Amino acid sequence: MNATSLQNLHDIIVPEPVAWLPPAPGWYVLGIGLLLTFGWFSIQRYLMWQRNRYRREALAELKEIGKKLEDPSSYRQLLPQIPQLVKRTAIAGYTRDAVASLSGDEWLAFLDKTGSTHSFSGKSRCILIDCSYQTATHRAQFSNEQIAELQKAVFYWIKNHKTLSTDT
Repeated sequence: MNATSLQNLHDIIVPEPVAWLPPAPGWYVLGIGLLLTFGWFSIQRYLMWQRNRYRREALAELKEIGKKLEDPSSYRQLLPQIPQLVKRTAIAGYTRDAVASLSGDEWLAFLDKTGSTHSFSGKSRCILIDCSYQTATHRAQFSNEQIAELQKAVFYWIKNHKTLSTDT
């Protein structure tokens, strides 16, 4: 018989298909562990998102106030809403007992401490206090730059303040 003869050829042997699931039980344990870790992480992110709902609502309200403040004739009516918004946001993020009784310099120190900033003891100090307690005529004397600086400080505080729970 000739070694180069076509009669010595055989059909192609096809290997068995590869299994979809790995046969080793360690892979199953690893897969279940990854699924549980992903599930736990997802639940934690959802709960954090829920805890920060008050922030999102406060930022939306601040944005709405900012749009209305573009009309200079509305300063007298709208400026008191900014300190009210900050106080409501602080009460939502902390306990009422810790926040409601604060006023004046104690209130501004609280905002600076929890917001890791010095905005409220600096330029925005007088504006925030005056928006709450001064007459409408006095509030009308604030410049656009002062109002913008106050809005910027309030926006930063709402977005970045640290609450008693661990925010990440």
